[in-house]
Amino acid sequence: MKLLSFIIPSYNCEKYLDKCLTSMLHPELLERLEIIVVNDGSQDGTQAIAERYVNAYMGGNASASGDTVSLLMNRMDEKGHKEFANQILRNQQKLGGKKQIPKEEVCYQLARYLRDLHIETIEDFQNFESQEILEIVIRAVNGLGDAGVNYLFMLAGDPNRCKPDVHIHHCIRDACGCDISNEECQTLFTDAIELLRNKYPNLTVRGLDGIIWRAYQVGR
Repeated sequence: MKLLSFIIPSYNCEKYLDKCLTSMLHPELLERLEIIVVNDGSQDGTQAIAERYVNAYMGGNASASGDTVSLLMNRMDEKGHKEFANQILRNQQKLGGKKQIPKEEVCYQLARYLRDLHIETIEDFQNFESQEILEIVIRAVNGLGDAGVNYLFMLAGDPNRCKPDVHIHHCIRDACGCDISNEECQTLFTDAIELLRNKYPNLTVRGLDGIIWRAYQVGR
C-alpha cells in the first residue's frame, strides 16, 4: 500500500523534471510512494522525460500505481472523513454553492460512484465503455460542478476539455467584455485551438486552459 502521493504539476519543465523525479528514487521508499506527473500541455520535452521514468520504473504502464478507488475509500473509512480533509485535502472547503457540501464528502461520493461502475484506476476510467455515460454519472455527484467534472477528465488525460473556473471566466470577460456560460467556454476554447493550430500544432484545449489559469493566478 502506498503511504504518500506526490503530485507534480508540470508545464515546460524539462529543465527540472528529471532532477525532481530522480530525487524521489530512494530504493527504501520507492515501493511506498506514488508519484503523479500531471503534464499540463507542455511544448518541450516534459512528456518524454515522464515517459522515460514510466518505462524504467512502471513497466511502461503509467497507471500502475497499485492504489485503487476502493483503497481510498477504505482509508477514509478507517481514518474518518474529517481527517482526510485535514491531512490530504488540507482545507475545509465546501462545494455546491448554496448546498455547502464538505469537499471530503464530495470526494467520497465520487469514489463510491466510480466503484459502482467498477472503475478502480485511471486506466479503468480512460477505458470505460462509454465516456458519455461516465460523465452523466459523475455529474450526479452532489457538489461537483462543471469545473470539477471537466478537471477530473483532464487529470485522466483528456486534452480536449477546459476547466471553466473563476480564472477562465475572468479572462473571457477581459477579452470579450462579457461573460459566457461554462458550455460556451468549452466551445470557445475548442474553436480557438483550431484557429491556432497552424502556429501552435501541439497546443490543446487543456494546454490553453493551463496557460490562462497560470497567467491569471499570478495576476497576469
